[in-house]
Amino acid sequence: MTELLNWIMESIRAYGPWSVFIGVIIESVIVPIPSPLVIMGAGFILISPETNAAGALVPILLLIVLPGSVASTLGAYIGYGIGYLGGKPLVERWKGFLGFGWEEVQAMEQRFCAGQVNASIFFLRALPIFPLSVISAAAGLFRLPLKQFSLWTFYGTIPRCLFLGYLGWWMGETYHNIAYGIDKAETMVSVLIILGVLALILWLRAKVRGKILNGNQNRPS
Repeated sequence: MTELLNWIMESIRAYGPWSVFIGVIIESVIVPIPSPLVIMGAGFILISPETNAAGALVPILLLIVLPGSVASTLGAYIGYGIGYLGGKPLVERWKGFLGFGWEEVQAMEQRFCAGQVNASIFFLRALPIFPLSVISAAAGLFRLPLKQFSLWTFYGTIPRCLFLGYLGWWMGETYHNIAYGIDKAETMVSVLIILGVLALILWLRAKVRGKILNGNQNRPS
């Protein structure tokens, strides 16, 4: 993994935004690579430390944010496809354990209007510590239209890449430490999400069982 990261950074040094694009694609596919590392490394490598914050804006947007956002959006299709194609069969297969089936998932989906979903995708992808694969898989699970998912994934990635690009430029050679710190925070968020999903499953199980019990009690004897 270290050799792969070194190759990505040397490629960014040699080929600029094209390697930023390739690096983010690789990071999206290979999970163990810390997600902030490529963009922060690009900020350190491609933006001159002698540039002031205002002068760094346009180079960061063109050399880092644009290729990084496009690559991140394309990489998000992997998680989206897994959630879209595998979500329904998985829910139906584990229906007995989960206590609910695909109909309950669809009912949950209908409770959220499109505007709320769009805002959630934008906000969560903009947060550097939120795991991107979770957002993509959830959007696929709930069958969010691909065009809608693509647009808001791209929009939300722009502020994320802008922040990380600036941070890598500002931190200089110490960007590695910050990138790994952000990655650890992202891992903690992933653990909290897993616990939250388990809590949601238990809540849905209790709710479905409650409906069944109430239905049995209301039946005429």
